[in-house]
Amino acid sequence: MKSFRDPVHNLIAFGEEDRLILDLINTSEVQRLRRIRQLGLSNIAYPGAEHSRFVHSLGVAHIMRRFLDDPLRESDAMFIKGVKDFRHVALASALLHDVGHGPFSHAIETITGERHENWTVSLLRSPHTEIHQVLEQHEHGMAQAVADVIDRSFQPSRAIVKLVSSQIDMDRTDYLLRDAMMTGAGYGSFDVEWLLHVMRIGEVDGEPEVGLDLAKGKSIAEDYVMSRYYMYLHVYFHQMSRAAEVLIEKMLLRAKEIGAFLPFLPSIDALLQGSLRSEDPTAIQRYLGLDDAVIWTAMHIWQGHDDPVLSDLAQRILHRRLYKAVVIRDDEHALTLRSRLLEEANRRKLPAPYYVITDRADSSAYKDDYLSPVDRDASSSKSSKPSQNVFLFDDKGLARELSQESFIVEAVRNRAVSVTRMFYPSEWGVMV
Repeated sequence: MKSFRDPVHNLIAFGEEDRLILDLINTSEVQRLRRIRQLGLSNIAYPGAEHSRFVHSLGVAHIMRRFLDDPLRESDAMFIKGVKDFRHVALASALLHDVGHGPFSHAIETITGERHENWTVSLLRSPHTEIHQVLEQHEHGMAQAVADVIDRSFQPSRAIVKLVSSQIDMDRTDYLLRDAMMTGAGYGSFDVEWLLHVMRIGEVDGEPEVGLDLAKGKSIAEDYVMSRYYMYLHVYFHQMSRAAEVLIEKMLLRAKEIGAFLPFLPSIDALLQGSLRSEDPTAIQRYLGLDDAVIWTAMHIWQGHDDPVLSDLAQRILHRRLYKAVVIRDDEHALTLRSRLLEEANRRKLPAPYYVITDRADSSAYKDDYLSPVDRDASSSKSSKPSQNVFLFDDKGLARELSQESFIVEAVRNRAVSVTRMFYPSEWGVMV
């Protein structure tokens, strides 16, 4: 047995029956996640947010194992039918769901034009990665099965797909608890023990869905949604975190624009050259060479670059000289403020795209479809995207959407989390 002490779950342990998970943990691709912060630059606003994607991945696998091994589920027909025979696929998918993340993920995705899920699938399918080799040694075809779970096309068990990615899934459960603890944002916590106890697998329009018991789960469902609401409002969309993230993105875009290559950092050069494509097998090792340390190294070098814009952007991040944020009230406010800022950028002879930035937080890497302004009427039960609904199942297995049962959740969903800000250098003064 291998045990890990964890601030969220106390003890995470995997026995010999889960040798596959232990072997996967020791692969280079999973170990790389130790070098990528879960919350990117949120530690600028919350100094305790230093936790990695590695420990989050362990937590997701731990919660998945607890759900799968709960003896109370032995009498659950939906569980036996849809999940029990795919235990190792479920555990491996939980552990590896974030293996394709890059450093400062949203900025990297902007530069490459690809979501991290594409890289996760490519890493799983590539015969040259250690995770692929470990999975295939365990059982032929398992690497493809896990890849199918990640891209939500795994047909033998749609329930496992939903356990990894839905409105109540193992990923979100761990990151909410972990991010709340590590940032000190206590309002992001909830009773995970009761959540797991009342979690159910049911069917909605013939499609398996992960939900909660109607009689026992409404209160914890409300806590869960409110935790999400407050974490997005106060942590994920925090103005300092967003200011730092847009600066990283603009720094990389500027480096790409002027060709600020660093020959001794081939992964950086591949990023700037636009040669990192998940469908290109030769790009995988260069992509895996990207982690937080590599980006910080490039940043330290670029602060002395001859290009004044790149140098300035790098220095602002390194020395926490972030842009000023102004919350946009309406379209008229946005037009007026932007006009003033563009005039100021022109007066200072600065390229406006790097110094006048409009940011809509609900389109960030932390977008939450249940709380963001989206078309909630569109049916998604058979979509490749996570279901837009949180379901409560009664004792007959009939589903009810949470917002129809809870006036609290209905009110929150009608006040979707969305913040639009304009960023500009603070030394320009008050421009509102």
